[in-house]
Amino acid sequence: MVATGAGAGARALRTAPPGFDPRDVAPRPLRDGPWRVTSLAVDVSGSCNLACRYCAEAATMPRRQPMTPDLLDAALALLRAGGPLGPGASLRFGSGEPLLALPLLHRVVELLGDGQGGGGGDGGRNGDGNGGGARRPLLFLTTNGTLLDDATASWLFASGFYVKVSLDGPQPTHDAWRQRPGGDGTWGAVTEAVARLVRLMPDRVSVTAVLCRGADPDRVFAAAAALGVKRIELVPVAHRDAAVRPASADIERYQAFVLDYARRYAAAGDGEAPPILIRFAARVARAMGYGNVAIPCGAGRSFLGAGADGGLYPCFRFIGLEEYRLGDVAAGPDPARTNAFQRGPGRPYQGRGPCRACWGAPLCGGPCYACAEMFGPGDGRPVAAHCQYTLADARAAVWLVNRLRRRDPRRLLTFIPGVADAGLIDAALLE
Repeated sequence: MVATGAGAGARALRTAPPGFDPRDVAPRPLRDGPWRVTSLAVDVSGSCNLACRYCAEAATMPRRQPMTPDLLDAALALLRAGGPLGPGASLRFGSGEPLLALPLLHRVVELLGDGQGGGGGDGGRNGDGNGGGARRPLLFLTTNGTLLDDATASWLFASGFYVKVSLDGPQPTHDAWRQRPGGDGTWGAVTEAVARLVRLMPDRVSVTAVLCRGADPDRVFAAAAALGVKRIELVPVAHRDAAVRPASADIERYQAFVLDYARRYAAAGDGEAPPILIRFAARVARAMGYGNVAIPCGAGRSFLGAGADGGLYPCFRFIGLEEYRLGDVAAGPDPARTNAFQRGPGRPYQGRGPCRACWGAPLCGGPCYACAEMFGPGDGRPVAAHCQYTLADARAAVWLVNRLRRRDPRRLLTFIPGVADAGLIDAALLE
């Protein structure tokens, strides 16, 4: 990736930190070929009950329908088609609001069976499938939180789900963007849902905040941390409207925030570290040489999206877009279409001119395919603002790694486990 834009902060991001050599963490060339599908993102609802002002899916995806039980069964069969699943296998429910289709989620858990990975304890890590050696996939759910009452939260906990809730910061910021169709804000309902999950399953809940123009990342992070959340993800918005996209001042503010976060983390004593900043943590792992691959994720390879139209797509963000269709849930991925995606929109970063010239490319693996395809300047080039946010993370990560290596290397170990578990790097790419 390459950062472009005005301001001293943007110019500084283009240069590698002192003493950092990208060649030291460069991944081996990626050998594409037939990949086993080990993770599926399933769009069970096909719709959402909110009208968020920046919704990328509303801007890019066609209208969709709820998934049928038969198609859901076929998606589960596809995931199991290659034999026993490894520890990184997963089912992910999002793309719209999955709790609108709660009966289908109940069906998934019933089909997987109680013995295939455990319920509220380990979230599916150690189960052996009723003694048959079949491992239950990890279950991830992304929700806007407005439908998450006590009963649903208790069921998600007992069923072993990892839950990600969308919360965009303190009430003025959140309610300015995440609204109901009539324009009412959702902050009260969402914070209640987050607090409920933190009480029930503190190690299996995270918050994702979308950073739009004018958002203060420090206040956004603090709002989630105040609810007791241990894992927080800050994501720059993907949008075509300049009034929504971050301005150069927003990027410089994020740069200062993430460097301050790294300093606070380094200064904290045992048990006093701030909540994990998810995307930053992934850069720390890569700066140490863990999980470095030439792609940002397993989309279009070991990870696919399944839509209610029966199609398979590179990930949930492509669902319903026919030009990116890779096959069918019933028949599986089409080799020719999949190979074309891997050589085109899903190509490794070494095949992208801006990324080849960027010092930080080994620490990110290149741009999100969907963002580059739908919001980038064309030809798979990354969104410039997204590069700047990632390079800010990368510079702060390099600083933290160097600092802790000298003063407290033991604490760097906390960044190694959990990268694959969090879905930041597809586990199949690390085997």
